Amino acid sequence: MYCKKCGNEISDEAEYCPRCGAPQNVSELMLASTGERILAYIIDGIIIGFVVSALSFPGLFIPFHTPFLNLSLNSVALFLYWSYTEGTTGQSIGKKVMNIKVTDLYGEQIDTSTSMYQAFGKAFLLPLDLIIGVIAYPEKEQRLFNHLSGTIVVKE
Repeated sequence: MYCKKCGNEISDEAEYCPRCGAPQNVSELMLASTGERILAYIIDGIIIGFVVSALSFPGLFIPFHTPFLNLSLNSVALFLYWSYTEGTTGQSIGKKVMNIKVTDLYGEQIDTSTSMYQAFGKAFLLPLDLIIGVIAYPEKEQRLFNHLSGTIVVKE
């Protein structure tokens, strides 16, 4: 058997790769529940909403609304916030409060570019991101952009 991450030869019973430390059995990761993820989203939305409201001036930014696409200042701020926090620590403030984090499929930390990819869906295309994810990827409770970026949300 070979490590799923680095390709090092390992024993069949190995739970972790002795070379890189990557877990070999993804089923050992406990996925975060939908409720935990929703509460983390709400916490982040409230925090960023207060910050954007405090920093914005009336008439500075006129949101452009189309069905299923949100290009408001708040969405841009959330995208940047999630891209940075989840790309550097795996957790936003909401995820820290809920004790959950974003990882790759093996439970490893993601980088900022992967974080930007998965954050794009929840910041700008949330209804489509959720609907397609619930229908197509229920076993890993992934949104569409979680699946496309190869990420999952797990309990810490």
